[in-house]
Amino acid sequence: MIHPVVIDVHLPAGLAGLEPMDFDVRCFLVPHPTGLTLVDTGLDHSTPAITGKLAEIGADWGDVTDVILTHDHPDHAGGLSTVLALAPGAAFWAGPLDPLPVPARAAEDGCMIRGLRVIATPGHTAGHLSLLSEQNGALLLGDLAGTPQGRLVRAPAPFTADAAEAERSLHKTSRLDFTDLYPSHGGPTDRHALQQLLTAPATA
Repeated sequence: MIHPVVIDVHLPAGLAGLEPMDFDVRCFLVPHPTGLTLVDTGLDHSTPAITGKLAEIGADWGDVTDVILTHDHPDHAGGLSTVLALAPGAAFWAGPLDPLPVPARAAEDGCMIRGLRVIATPGHTAGHLSLLSEQNGALLLGDLAGTPQGRLVRAPAPFTADAAEAERSLHKTSRLDFTDLYPSHGGPTDRHALQQLLTAPATA
């Protein structure tokens, strides 16, 4: 079972556009036989929410064996230093093409980390990756697309480094074997939603 950790974000007007923005960002706790993998760390104030979710599922930071970043944007990696301090025994993984403040083990395309298959999905950032949990039939999509209003849509163009590359990555994920889809913004959806999205043209 995959356990989302939902963190609400508010951006004042002028920080990411003319209007203020309210959205959520999600980290994920993925159990494996000897502990838990944390996918993304949220913003720098996200650790209390992760701590609460750990307690809810009967775990604590000592159970976190691995931390994997989908990419280096601050709403996904801002809490990294605090997380690594709380889980000092955890291995830290990230895509090798994203710049990071601390060294990471390279999460290369196709490698397995505690039952999660790394899928290189560049475009949103150069080192963006998604993670396939074959046991759960689930794909953690990162920021390739999200469901901010309940419907799967492509990531906003201003936050995407290479839209054409991101589109190729979306098509790559559509060929994977999964049922449930977990974007990092908005609630979970399914494979059908991704297939529907890919029939719609990309917009700026």
